[in-house]
Amino acid sequence: MTHEQIQNHFTGNYTLFYQKYLPSVKKIGGDEYQAICPFHDDKNPSFNFNNKTGKYYCHGCGKKGHIVHFYAKINGVNDKRDYPKILKGIADDFGIPWEETKRTMTHAYDYFDRQGNLLFQVCRMEPKGFSQRRPNGKGGWIWDLKAVKPVLYNLPAVSMVQEILIVEGEKDADCAAKMGLTATTCPMGAGKWREEYNEALKDKDIVLLPDNDNEGREHMTQVAISLNGTAKSLKWIDLPDLPSKGDLSDWAAQFDDLTDASEQLCIMIEKAGPYEPPEKKSLEDIVITIREFRAIERPPRQVFLKPWLKKDSIVLITGWRGVGKTWFALSLLDAVSRGKPFGAWECETSVPCLFLDGEMPQEDIDERDNALDLNPDLYIYADAYANEFGLPKAHLANESWRTKMKSILLARKIKLWVIDNLASLAMGLDENSKRDWDPINGWLLDLRFAGISTIMLHHENKLGGQRGTSAREDNIDISISLKKPHDYTSDDGARFIVHFTKARIRTKDLPLVADVEFKLIEDELGKSVWTFSDVRGERKREILKMADEGLDTKTICDALGVTRQYVSKVKGQAETEGYLKKGKLTQSGFHFVSNPEIG
Repeated sequence: MTHEQIQNHFTGNYTLFYQKYLPSVKKIGGDEYQAICPFHDDKNPSFNFNNKTGKYYCHGCGKKGHIVHFYAKINGVNDKRDYPKILKGIADDFGIPWEETKRTMTHAYDYFDRQGNLLFQVCRMEPKGFSQRRPNGKGGWIWDLKAVKPVLYNLPAVSMVQEILIVEGEKDADCAAKMGLTATTCPMGAGKWREEYNEALKDKDIVLLPDNDNEGREHMTQVAISLNGTAKSLKWIDLPDLPSKGDLSDWAAQFDDLTDASEQLCIMIEKAGPYEPPEKKSLEDIVITIREFRAIERPPRQVFLKPWLKKDSIVLITGWRGVGKTWFALSLLDAVSRGKPFGAWECETSVPCLFLDGEMPQEDIDERDNALDLNPDLYIYADAYANEFGLPKAHLANESWRTKMKSILLARKIKLWVIDNLASLAMGLDENSKRDWDPINGWLLDLRFAGISTIMLHHENKLGGQRGTSAREDNIDISISLKKPHDYTSDDGARFIVHFTKARIRTKDLPLVADVEFKLIEDELGKSVWTFSDVRGERKREILKMADEGLDTKTICDALGVTRQYVSKVKGQAETEGYLKKGKLTQSGFHFVSNPEIG
């Protein structure tokens, strides 16, 4: 019995497994399910599992793992020592017919010491996996690495040359050898680099070639930090035109001749500047004084739309159904991806952007694309298109989906993306539950720290605020409400006032986020374009005009959709400055608008 046999039985339907051992299993959205946790005194369901991956996590006690770990815990057995027993127990509980499957070895990678003595092998196995073995001294093998000190792959060759490529995996190191270059890797894969490997690379010129995924880059960053100060030089090469998770072997396969691949790689290495890894620090080193914090050199924070949309931001945009949130968001992304202004806001830099749609038919997306003439290089993920290929629905509560989407954003170097919308992409979640939102919020913070800005579109509630738990706004930088103008009619289409309800910006920049009215109109070429105007100045003029006409505060509020406090503030300011006396303007016409404080 193998783990793969168990997985194959439950793949895509791990609910079948958990329902046998847990009471009251409830679907909460997408592939996510919830139940009472068996590991602690759980009054409210806090145990979550994913129907697609089988992974679980308890928000109450923090326990997490997969079905084998779960079975071991509830039966009080060791999930490592008693692994075969656990697999058989699961098979017996579910009547899974099984036979012992003998794994076959498809390739063995030899690891030698400096003198060329074989120390151990890393073996590629089928069904897919890796195992390690060492010689027993009698012509046979022992399938563990006990008493063996791991070394770098290709160590004898590494000892004899000055320039070394570091790759992720023996296959890539062998590919480099076929290209006439010397490469090495550490056994057991990404994240397994040891300090003792550094001695073999002391005073060497090192070239780092990460795989094209987040795990690969994190691994190579770990290697760079470890070698900083030991290697003579460090360079980092991101190989071009790689697919997601692509590596050196994938890149070299694009060439008809490995000689050509070698020449191109050597040119890239020659042109690459020195790589400076971040200084290695401990937790104690991070507790510093404000004086030390001020002295840290950091690049200026990118600003996408001045002054409010910045790198590493989390933004929430709410509005009533049909207001034009999607039109607004698509146009915003189009502008930033082109490096052009949007409305009154200047764009300081262009970055790759992505629009994630969770509800529209493809025809509706086509309509918006044709009308707005979107940037062809703007990325889009449409659930409707994904569904044609049998892919599961995108869902923010799905941990495996979140992990995959983060890796895609990093691989495509996306810096700004829109989630349209929370209602369709978090179906089944309790909108009012902070606990249900917490894992998503943590993920949004992960994206922030990875340099990715997120804009979420959401429906408003009956009172005009964002619908659901207030915890959704805990970590956002900007909250925008798209409001109906007081004179809005159904014929107006996409027309709304962009009202900032929360903005983490400098006080002197506040006038740049004053209420702005946007309206989508058709130009002479039949394309949809936005017009915009400052609402605050217009609204003040209307209030003073109506006050001059003798209308009372309630009538003004009802007509303009503003609060009594705001009307009183505008009238009070005008009275103080002599423009209004006892409810009447002291000057005829609209001469008061020349006053910048009122206009």
